[in-house]
Amino acid sequence: MPNEIRSPITVFTKPWKTLPSEALATLIAELGFDGVELPIREGFQVEPENVESRLADAASAFNNAGLKIYSVAGDLDEKTVRACGVAGVSILRTMLKIEPDLYYFENVERFRSTCLNLAGVLEESKVRIGLQNHCDEYVSSSIGIMHAIEPLDWNLVSAVLDLGHTGLEGELEEIAIDIAWSRLSMINLKNAIRYSDGEDANGATEWKRAWVPGKEGFTSWKKAMDELNSRKYAGPICLTAEYKDSQGRGLEGDDVIPHLREDLAFLKQLLGED
Repeated sequence: MPNEIRSPITVFTKPWKTLPSEALATLIAELGFDGVELPIREGFQVEPENVESRLADAASAFNNAGLKIYSVAGDLDEKTVRACGVAGVSILRTMLKIEPDLYYFENVERFRSTCLNLAGVLEESKVRIGLQNHCDEYVSSSIGIMHAIEPLDWNLVSAVLDLGHTGLEGELEEIAIDIAWSRLSMINLKNAIRYSDGEDANGATEWKRAWVPGKEGFTSWKKAMDELNSRKYAGPICLTAEYKDSQGRGLEGDDVIPHLREDLAFLKQLLGED
């Protein structure tokens, strides 16, 4: 049964690094999304250095197009949190990289300390940190997210579950969602495969990953949406717009759009919106 409470469908705007905010908002509205996740990075529409002045301007540009910035990917610092509060952005998404010079639990404790140091400004700004899983040298699983954020207040830190990365890590969709459910604030949705890429010096197969359209990867979008629908999930679902060409290069700009249109149509079909 389709979810009676509709989740906003957003898109990560990383592929359109240099497009001005107004033009980007027009494009995203024309594609049929409800809003965006905006990266706050050097060379993008909003940069860490100007986040205090530019994020609110970007939010206005999206609001004028009938859209909303539901989340940003940015630094965990006071000025970014305050800028999110002023702009009405409720989720500041981050990931927990496991630095090789520290033990795993030391990395987790450092993340928790960062969050606790921001507790006052998070509460004041009505912003939540969203910790996202990521494969390889990051906290990569739903259970890893939950362990990292467990002692932290739900009003301060939440779980952002990336189902493309749980697929790469071998977590079943319904189990990953069940584990993260009590703290879940956002779903990131993409898909990937791993493919063999030669051998190492000992003759063992080496593997790489490729981001592919939603119908083609390890993660079953249908199983994931069925689970979310059954639980009446109403938070954002963010298409991360990550795809690679036949040479393994990441697609950007207009090259992303055909794949993104296909994935959006597929997602709406699974949500019962087609």
